Amino acid sequence: MPAYGEFNQALTVAIKRVAAGQGSANVKFSPHSEHQMEARNFDHDDVMTCLRKGKAYGPEMRNGDLRANVVHRGLHIRVAVGGLLGISPDWSRLQVVVVATVMEAE
Repeated sequence: MPAYGEFNQALTVAIKRVAAGQGSANVKFSPHSEHQMEARNFDHDDVMTCLRKGKAYGPEMRNGDLRANVVHRGLHIRVAVGGLLGISPDWSRLQVVVVATVMEAE
């Protein structure tokens, strides 16, 4: 099983709350994530299901951004979310999730 960082229960709860509220209004997709979704045959529904039902791991710094991996093994999808700087460790303040990239999970 690949290492995605440590499971983060509080961040998992926060991401699920954001993804559940107002549909996808609080979930933003980067142009890169849109391209990767198309290239890997995932759609917005797959990503939203992952965010609503998956588990968050991390976060960790990647390219100057604080990111976490959200993994939904049933769909074999991993969604990297960014834009977390300034919110950690009080994940209850999370209001928006930025999808940085999408890929297959093992």
